[in-house]
Formats: sequence, structure tokens, C-alpha cells
Amino acid sequence: MFRILARRVSIIVALALVVAGCSDSSDTSDSTTGGSTLPVALAAKQELTVGLSQDQNTTEGGQASLASTAPNAGVYETLLYMGPNFEIKPLLAERWEFRAPNTFRFFIRKGVKFHDGQPLNAQAVKVGVFDRAATAGGLTLKAGPESTVIVDDYTLDFTPKIANLRVFEQIVHASYPVIAPGSEPGKKPVGTGPFRFVEYVAKERIVVERNPDYWGERPTLDKLTFRFYPDSSSRRLALEAGEIDVAFDVPRADVKSLKAKGIQVPTAAVGGYEVLFADLTGKAPYDLLADPNLRKAVALGIDRKAIITGVLEDLATPDQSMVPPASLGTHASAVKGVTYDPVAARKTLDDAGWKVGSSGIREKDGRPLKLTLVSGFPTAEVLKPVPTVVQAQLKTIGIDVTIDERPDSASFRAKITTKEGDLYLEQRSQNDADPSFLPVVFMSDITEGGAAPYQAAFNPGQPFNGLLRSTLSEPNLDKVQTAVAEAMHNAVDLQNTVVALAGVYPIYGLRANVQGFVAHPTAQNVLWGSVRLTKS
Repeated sequence: MFRILARRVSIIVALALVVAGCSDSSDTSDSTTGGSTLPVALAAKQELTVGLSQDQNTTEGGQASLASTAPNAGVYETLLYMGPNFEIKPLLAERWEFRAPNTFRFFIRKGVKFHDGQPLNAQAVKVGVFDRAATAGGLTLKAGPESTVIVDDYTLDFTPKIANLRVFEQIVHASYPVIAPGSEPGKKPVGTGPFRFVEYVAKERIVVERNPDYWGERPTLDKLTFRFYPDSSSRRLALEAGEIDVAFDVPRADVKSLKAKGIQVPTAAVGGYEVLFADLTGKAPYDLLADPNLRKAVALGIDRKAIITGVLEDLATPDQSMVPPASLGTHASAVKGVTYDPVAARKTLDDAGWKVGSSGIREKDGRPLKLTLVSGFPTAEVLKPVPTVVQAQLKTIGIDVTIDERPDSASFRAKITTKEGDLYLEQRSQNDADPSFLPVVFMSDITEGGAAPYQAAFNPGQPFNGLLRSTLSEPNLDKVQTAVAEAMHNAVDLQNTVVALAGVYPIYGLRANVQGFVAHPTAQNVLWGSVRLTKS
């Protein structure tokens, strides 16, 4: 077993520090179901069905992600894994080293085979992870075509095309799976995981089966089916009726009634956020929030306590950030947040020249104060009824809000790309261990790839950009956390480009006979190898 070096120890750039993990990926926590060590009677039929809110799988292009992230079906594995406390653990890499100034060495686990019988080795990792990222422009890893060098059959070095000392924290993301050479990840995914791909029917289901040749502890489940239920009521009814065994994205309003019916409802630590992004660069009629006074008024005019208590059923936290507190460590308190103050909001609008009209809606130079709120990611259905609550709250200070509900993440992103909105509501998780991950990808000036439309709309400029850019070349994690916290303080407290509503965590629903499930703060990192069904 290899000792994990404390994450807060500075990486000494003159030396190569060996970093490794001693716990396997089946570790459990307080959010584990069925934690008893007493023998249990297993059900004869070990076939589990999971209900999800939407099908986000991508089957075309260089970044096809079938069964890897939406959901993570256990087909693929990453080199390293992020545990429930945002800690880094070994998976397909047994050990890893930083080699100054900008190289990352991975020691690949021996004796592992892909589902098609090919051996896992350094060449397979080079092609299936790093070359794939380079072809897509580098992604968060900043991978280039010459970034990866094979040291021997089970060792490789990765050097990003620019300084990027966050590689170990980034490589845990489920979008960096080790894909079998020569396979077609958009049609028939082939990985090393505890489950093998069987079937995919778009918008309907993904089916996987146990991998009998798995290198680690073999799963108990024989078969695992993921079904998509965009409507939360349908998903809840399917759970209650036993049509599914596990439900993701359980609405907070349903938790009490589900518990009363014997449904397990495990939760995890805060893993993400619910926020409104303000479009800073839109053109008329979506140009109003370029004015910092209006952004400030919006931030002051939203009663977050009422949303957390009245809408989110107190199953959320008052954190006003887009970075989970656990990821920022002791520096999370640097992000103060905005206190609900409708009096101050009205005064801000008055001072900015927006006067209350006969309808109660403010006007300036003949233009009514109207904003469009676009909801949402992952779907508008998941976010209900937060938009209507925000709409009602802002109306009391004289802002007229129109709600544009988007049925899926693709149409939501399209609205950001075309800039047809003022405020964009989303709920998102931090899916890797890099504290700067979310603000870098969705707001900074160093964004690459599919998230670029976010940056074009929501980037607040300096000093935000400089603070986040510094995290790529900073070896000391404590300093990285400081910089990210200061960047979020700038965006949330000072510029109000991010109007944070709550810190959120996923809520899962499980039938009483589902045991061994570990509720992860980020749903795409849920593992299925330890899950089993007991006799009812």
C-alpha cells in the first residue's frame, strides 16, 4: 500500500514528489447504505435499475462519452479517482509523481485487461486518455500532440503544453476515462471497469453487465440498467412502485414522503451550486446586466433563505459560491456572499435612474426594466420552482422577469451561445479535485472547448482572470485555494456576475433492499461495484 502525501504539502519544484494512495475505491463513509458488517441474505436476482433525469450521452465526435459520465455506468475507469471528500485515490494508476517543472509521471497498474482482452499498458493510456484530449484541443489538461512520452510498458510521463500543475486533480474527472485502443466509444464503449457494455437506446436506457474478468473485487450485481425519466414525478412513482431500485435527482420536496414510505434517501456533502450567471456582453434587449448597479440590485433582491427553506426544503446550504467549501478548505470564508436587503436594492435602482412606473415595474428613458431568466442546467424541470420564486422576489423591487425554460442542457447552452437571456440558472457539480475547476471552465479567459460560450458571456475580467490563471502554475495547494477564493469573492461579492443561491448536494432515493451504495457529492463519481440487493 502506498502512502498518500498530505494534499496541503507544497510541491517542491526542485524534487519529484511521489504521491500515491492507500485506500481502494470502495471506501465508504457516513453516506453509505447498509454499513453493517453482519451477514445479509442476498437476493437471488442481482439486477439493479437506476432512474436518471436525462440522457446526456454524446455518441458522435472525438469526445463521445457514452456510459462514461452521464451516467458513469462502471464501464470505464480513470487513472485516479476522487473520493467523497474530494481526495485523490489510486485506480488504474497505482502511483503518481510530479517531476519539476511541469511533468507528471503515472505508474500503471499491471495485470489489467480491457473488456475485449487487450492489456492495459502505458501505450493504451497514452492513446486512450492523453492523445484523445490533445485531439480535442487540450481540454483542462492542456494536452498537446507531443505531451506524452512512454517511459516503459507501465510508466508514462505527461507534460502539458503550458504550465498546468493541476493535472493530478483534473485527471480524476470521469470525462478522462481510459478507453480501449481501436474501440468506438460512441457506439460500443470498451474499458477496464467492473461492468461491460451491453446496450444503449437513446433517451431510454443503458444496460451493462458484470465483468467476470475484473481486476479488482468483482461486483455482486449481475446486471445494471440505467433508465431516463425527464419528469421527476414519473421517476418518483417508478421508485415507489419498484420499477427502479435507485433514483437520482430526487426532488427535495419529495424527501419526507419517500422516507415515510420506507425509501432510503442518502445524501452527501455539498458538491456543487445553484447560481444565476449574469450575461455581461449581451446585445439589446439582453444588455442590461452590463450595468453593475443592476447586477447589485438583483443580488440584493433575492431572499436565499426563503429559497433554501421554502423551495429546497432545507436540503441545501447558504454557501454563496460555485466552488464547494470542502474544496476551498479554510479559505472558503473569503467568499462572504450578498445579504438579502430589498431596501438597499430599491435604493440602488433609484440611484441608477430606474424609477417605478404605474405598473410597479421600473423604467428608465422609456425602457422598462425587463430581464429574461433562462433555466436551466441540467434541466428546467429539475430546477423548478426556483425561477418562479426569483421572479416574484425581483418583482417586489420593480424588476420584471420573464422565464425561459429549456428542456435539456443542449438547448440551455444554445441560449448562452446566442446570448438570448440576461440571467442563466443552473445547478452543477464539481466533478474533479481541482478547486479552480468550475470557475476556470465556465468563467475564465483560459477556457477551451465546449464551455467557451460561458466564458464569452460571463467572464468578469480582471482581477478574476489573473487569479485563476495563477492557479495553473502554483505548486502549493493552499495558495491555489486562496487564489480561487479571492476570485470567487470578486465575482460574487464585488462584481455580482455570479448571483449564488445555495450550495447543493445530490439526493438519491433507494429501495429498502439496496445496500452498499455510497452517496457521492458529485453524481457522476458514484461507483456501483459495492452495491448489492438483499432479500426483501
